[in-house]
Amino acid sequence: MKSGHIAKLTVFLCQAIMLGALSLCPAIASGQIFINGNPTFSDSLSNTILYSLPQESFGQDLTATVQVDTASHWQDITVAGQPLTDHPITFQDIEGGKVFLVRATCDNKPIVKRLMFTFLPIMSIEGDVGYDFVDATVTLMTPEGTIDEGMTAQVKWRGGYTNMPGRHKRNYSIKFVDANGDKQNRKLLNMRRDNHWKLDAAQVDLSRVRNRVATDLWLDMARPPYYYEQAPDALTGARGEMVEVFTNGTYMGIYSLMECVDRKQLQVAQYDEDNDVFHGMIWNAASWSKVAEFKSWVHYDNNSPNYSTFVVEYPDFEDVHPTQHKDLSDAVLFVAYGDVNSFNAKAHEYFDIPVLIDYAIFIQVLDAVDNSVNNIYWAIYDREVDKRLTLAVWDLDWTLGTNRDSPDFRGGRAEPDYNLKYSSIEFRMFSMPECIYHKEFLERYWELRESWLNEKNLAERVNKAVDPLVQSGAVMREQERWSGDSDINGLTLDIVAEKDYIIDWIKKRLAHLDRTLMRHPCDVNGDGAVTAYDISALLFYFFEGTDNYDYNLDVNGDGNITASDLTILYNIILGY
Repeated sequence: MKSGHIAKLTVFLCQAIMLGALSLCPAIASGQIFINGNPTFSDSLSNTILYSLPQESFGQDLTATVQVDTASHWQDITVAGQPLTDHPITFQDIEGGKVFLVRATCDNKPIVKRLMFTFLPIMSIEGDVGYDFVDATVTLMTPEGTIDEGMTAQVKWRGGYTNMPGRHKRNYSIKFVDANGDKQNRKLLNMRRDNHWKLDAAQVDLSRVRNRVATDLWLDMARPPYYYEQAPDALTGARGEMVEVFTNGTYMGIYSLMECVDRKQLQVAQYDEDNDVFHGMIWNAASWSKVAEFKSWVHYDNNSPNYSTFVVEYPDFEDVHPTQHKDLSDAVLFVAYGDVNSFNAKAHEYFDIPVLIDYAIFIQVLDAVDNSVNNIYWAIYDREVDKRLTLAVWDLDWTLGTNRDSPDFRGGRAEPDYNLKYSSIEFRMFSMPECIYHKEFLERYWELRESWLNEKNLAERVNKAVDPLVQSGAVMREQERWSGDSDINGLTLDIVAEKDYIIDWIKKRLAHLDRTLMRHPCDVNGDGAVTAYDISALLFYFFEGTDNYDYNLDVNGDGNITASDLTILYNIILGY
């Protein structure tokens, strides 16, 4: 609090006390506590005080100086059972979730607070935040003891489904500004230096880590965009760090502090203001539509920021309009009204094929229903040089065994054997053997199954995401704060149980993909090879005269088993 504000508060308190209208202690019972000279963070709902330390401090004793800014009004102060004097306090055997009591009296009234330690960074937001950007103050404390206090910012709630009225654990968009209200870039934790940041609440994710696990997996497994040599720092996803968040003195729980997916992240070429020339372009597939699925085409209007449900993100429409939708429109037209032969001949002129193949595999493995069409950033590096579209990932919380439409977020399409639907681009690579990229798709899948998509690797990722949250005590605090909340349909929040569910789901999902969707469509008998034995299996189906549909015998994936499936199989085996 600034000195001027403290002076005004002191005058107010003194006047109120002299008038007998206000008891001193209730007003100051939440007084600030400092450890080694740094402020702690207090939760008014649970009387919990939180302080961040390096992870190496856990499992050991900590000796630290402790001060209370209201000590002149508090009496009989003890911290961790030790009288508060000028001597340091020893906190014995620090562990996540372990409580050290702070006790005092004031006007003969007891004051009891729970002091806990974490090894996650702590972020605090002070401001009347809502749907629109408002002035706010942000503080960030790292476990290493560095603290950025009083950072001025513009902050608002963000999101779609998770930002509807009645929601409680909100996502936040933060734009740092200087004293004059101008953009202020800041480097936060181990991420980039920028003014615009996101706080992801994982509001409806019962593990709180799916988006972070999935995005980090993509950043590791995906091949770089086609313009890597020109922009080696380009990233096709947002890095993030797990933090614990307070807003206006209330504990809000575990969040992922994230970078944004924007021009700086994707490193596309900048718009030429002097000559009014478009170079790099970015669109966000903000919601579902036949156009976003590349199944239908509509005329574009450069006087609108939208092309169907695609929204231009760069250059910002407010800064540069009319915009330029032509290249995206041309790509949609090419896929929507072209056949597989035209796709084979020219798809490489419209799309970053290696990245699209990786993405098709990625969303299938994760069962990313909400990311097969929308929540995708489409980007062109420089339309004056190369108009190919590549993509970046975003908002991957509805993955790894979740279903938003089920009361428990698991049932129905979240089952491991659910077959995810694709856009037209991915469908051709995935389901059409006659597509020239089909073989590469399958080969890439099995290559990734030996590395990034190995079952053990994926399980370790989930464990490494959740275990530190448990060890730091953050899981306990998160569950105390949000278990049973309407945001999660009143469900009990059990993050460790959800972690176990995800790991088991991954095992079943990979087994399903290995034996069905990711085997060669012409391997109808499932022996791992396409041979005359597959022809025999298909002929047996016809000779048997059964009407029972068998997915594995439907070579061309049209929903029927006919002579055309046999023809394709013959041609594959004979090398035509």
